Amino acid sequence: MKLTERLHRARFNWEVQAMRDTAPLRVGDKDFTALSMVQHRDVLPYLLALKSFASHMRPARVTLVADPTLDRADRAMLRAHVPHIEIREAAEFQRDGIPKGGCWERLSAISQYAQHGYVVQLDADTVALDDLAAVRQAIQGQVSFTLGTEDVQPILSCSVTAADAQKRVDADAGVQLLAEASLDRFDPMGQFRYARGCAGFAGFAKGAIHPELVMDVSQRMSAILGDKWVAWGTEQFASNLLVCSSPGGRLLPHPDYCSPSRVKPKTVFLHFIGYLRFRDGLYARTAHRLGRELATSHT
Repeated sequence: MKLTERLHRARFNWEVQAMRDTAPLRVGDKDFTALSMVQHRDVLPYLLALKSFASHMRPARVTLVADPTLDRADRAMLRAHVPHIEIREAAEFQRDGIPKGGCWERLSAISQYAQHGYVVQLDADTVALDDLAAVRQAIQGQVSFTLGTEDVQPILSCSVTAADAQKRVDADAGVQLLAEASLDRFDPMGQFRYARGCAGFAGFAKGAIHPELVMDVSQRMSAILGDKWVAWGTEQFASNLLVCSSPGGRLLPHPDYCSPSRVKPKTVFLHFIGYLRFRDGLYARTAHRLGRELATSHT
């Protein structure tokens, strides 16, 4: 990591300490679940993500899938800041037939909770900057959504997606591209749709996915890709596939919802994806502003 990145990381780690002084999150009045998978190092960033999101969206339920690295102090802090939080162990969602790790426990959990109501998956490295109108509309309309990666990005058939991906496959291709290039074999009947979104922020309408569907997708892709299917990135591929294939599934408008490399004055939601997180001081500045706003409000 470059010296400048280390400095930006250090400043963020200092600024996010302000979350310790924010008020406990109240139970929201909107009928959906905010679900996240969190590890030890991300507890304070998660509180920033959740409280900034909840300040606009007010979820009635908060569920956390606990990475094994969460310790007693982490859990005590989480319960102090989110008294109504439901903490579930990642191991509860491990199942034969789907990979272990790589956030698959998160998608497995979503598939269970989405049988009973709307679920929003919220990564710990996200922040809500302003009103999330498109998210509110998706929840009210009971349609699924995910983050897009381009300004104008269509959801395509699996055959079209595969044909495009196959042109870009080379010896260094990652597993997500390999999976996309295999979609014609996965879906010869044209029942699914796909777009390369980001699983860091995604909404799942009630009934949009269920455990058997997640299992079916995983087993069929595993039969095509073999051992590669357990690699990091397959859960995001599956999440994209399931959101885009659900009735009315959509991509959030970009760059209203985007990564920091594409931020614009109208951006209302940011996902500080790993390799961009500390490229500059934006994450630290955002934590500074939101931390102080939250600290002076009744969350």
